[in-house]
Amino acid sequence: MDIVVKYCGGCNCQIDRSTIIKDIENLLGTSHPVTTEAAAGPYETGILICGCPAACARQPELDRLAKRWMVIAGKTVDTRELPEERIAAAVVQIIKEIISGEG
Repeated sequence: MDIVVKYCGGCNCQIDRSTIIKDIENLLGTSHPVTTEAAAGPYETGILICGCPAACARQPELDRLAKRWMVIAGKTVDTRELPEERIAAAVVQIIKEIISGEG
C-alpha cells in the first residue's frame, strides 16, 4: 500500500514535520512507500501533516487523493494529543490497523 503525504504551508510549525515523516518511513520500511506525488493517486491512505492545530491545509479536494486520511495537526494525530516523539509510531499503528482490516 502506497501512502501519499501532503504538507501544510508551514507558516506556524510547532513540530518538525519532515522528521516525523522520515520516522514514519523508517518504521514502515519499504513495504509501504511514502510519496508526495499526488498525480499518481488515488491512494488508499493519506497523511496530512500540518505544523499546528489549525490544520488549515485540510481542503475538500484532498478527498480525491486518498480514501482515508490521517491528520497530524501540531501535536495531535486524528485529534488525539501526543508528545511529538510518539506521533510517528501512532501513525504507523493506525496504518497497520488499516492494513489488517481493524481500522
